[in-house]
Amino acid sequence: MKRKFQMPVSGKENSGREQKVRDNLRALDVASLEIERYGVHPDQFIEWYGPEGGKVVCFVHGGFFHEDGTLSYLRPAAFALGEAGYRVALVEYRRIAGNTSATMEDMSVLTRHRRLRGATWLGHSAGSIPVLNVLFDPDLAPSHAVVLAPIFDLRRDVEEFKDTAKSDLARWVGGSPQQVPNAYADFDPAVAYARLGADGFSSRGYRLDVIHGALDETIPVQRSRDLAAEPFNVAIVAEANHNDVICPGHDAWILLLGALG
Repeated sequence: MKRKFQMPVSGKENSGREQKVRDNLRALDVASLEIERYGVHPDQFIEWYGPEGGKVVCFVHGGFFHEDGTLSYLRPAAFALGEAGYRVALVEYRRIAGNTSATMEDMSVLTRHRRLRGATWLGHSAGSIPVLNVLFDPDLAPSHAVVLAPIFDLRRDVEEFKDTAKSDLARWVGGSPQQVPNAYADFDPAVAYARLGADGFSSRGYRLDVIHGALDETIPVQRSRDLAAEPFNVAIVAEANHNDVICPGHDAWILLLGALG
């Protein structure tokens, strides 16, 4: 018997709205029973949704790399994509303060997973950072990514944060750009894209779809607007906040389905 659930209805009020949407999503009991481990660490596992044979999507959650920022809030989106016919791998991964390499090592393992060959990579919020790094690495296989409310420029996000010392992203990287410049050189998607270049991106047949809510209070929408000159597909969703873009039934959902194809 199929499980049924009612999604929270998104409204125009945005005061506290982002957290409310996230809390409602996390409360829905739609966790998959199909779980696969890809490593020995407790956070190295995949929850599978949708039918075998469906178009494969590797879904990477955000949470700003806190150990308690798990994939649970994305389960309703993964479930809904599965109901739409996609074969969704909702992935958990290591999120260790000061150890960006652990996160990217897990992503590298996932790119080589036999069931994820040819997958479209999908990331929300801070989960867009590893997704973009995977896409912009010519040595890795993925050629199409979709990012929702993304962080494209890691250095910019940290430097524009009101208190750099309290930035969750700086905590994950291990410090500010001035303190650990090599870490930013290695793990900032903007740096990876600069190495690749627009011509390199296009000549390799890469595709990047960006979807961002105009009312986002977590990651300013202007950062995605600033990507309009790049060879990416950028869509700004009116009346959508940071978490509306992962809410089935919202206008942003139609754009997501279109981007996934």
